[in-house]
Amino acid sequence: MNITILVENSPGPLAGLEAEFGLSLFIKTRQTTILMDTGASGRFAINAAAMGIDLESVDWLVLSHGHYDHGGGLETFFQRNRRAKAIVKRGANQPFYGSLMPGLPDLLHRSGLLTRYIGLDPKVLGRFSERIQWIDAPISLAAGVHVLTTIPRAYPLAKGNRNLLVRRDGHFVPDDFGHELLLLLEEDAQAVVFSGCAHSGVLNMLDAVHSFKPGCPIRSVVGGFHLNLPRSEKMSVSENEVRKLAVELGQRVSGTIHTGHCTGSEAFDVMKAELGPRLHALRTGVQFEA
Repeated sequence: MNITILVENSPGPLAGLEAEFGLSLFIKTRQTTILMDTGASGRFAINAAAMGIDLESVDWLVLSHGHYDHGGGLETFFQRNRRAKAIVKRGANQPFYGSLMPGLPDLLHRSGLLTRYIGLDPKVLGRFSERIQWIDAPISLAAGVHVLTTIPRAYPLAKGNRNLLVRRDGHFVPDDFGHELLLLLEEDAQAVVFSGCAHSGVLNMLDAVHSFKPGCPIRSVVGGFHLNLPRSEKMSVSENEVRKLAVELGQRVSGTIHTGHCTGSEAFDVMKAELGPRLHALRTGVQFEA
């Protein structure tokens, strides 16, 4: 399968493409063509046009979770592609917020001074409601193309989640990321796993794959691992924790690992020291096979 990074935080090797804090992956397989996430704006579409990629060729849009940096370009996609359905986990339309000072009491967050809205645009969701397929159970989009919605919790969730909230009944509570899903593609009896941010923990996502397809080896993992502090390249966990994660990923994934966006450059460098040439950075405009 061929993967093109339409947008990511960092510029890549191609001149003229625009980077932004967000992620959008164009995935072309033998069976179908998928767009996973749309970045924070319409930049993914501008970049696609610059690279000669026709968004009308997309059969499915898969939205990894309900944050703006992955679904901010929904309206642009629906305007550029008139037929593809968007596959979205139920609950991704909730009012999500980022806290500027995590750990503060709910009452202080309710003042509005210490939070910012980071969810999807409800007007866009309403305007294009007939294009959205809300799911709460796994579905298959084509032969060997699966969207998984149940992610075990044997491992801790990403520690960078501590500044991420959802507003329920007028109160701010920690986001449990029940709105997150993952994409699983099978090719040559092996699995390639795609995450948006892996807020649920990338190791938990691999467990979800093993539960869904026992005995199917995981060849590659692509996506963000949420190891950074908010809008920063600094790590949200200790260097030792990142190193242990890299070692376990190296043991559970037989081939390459491609990560960026919310992983952060500090964590990437620590993982690189463990994984060497098996680890690759996601960058705007980069194309590769997995």
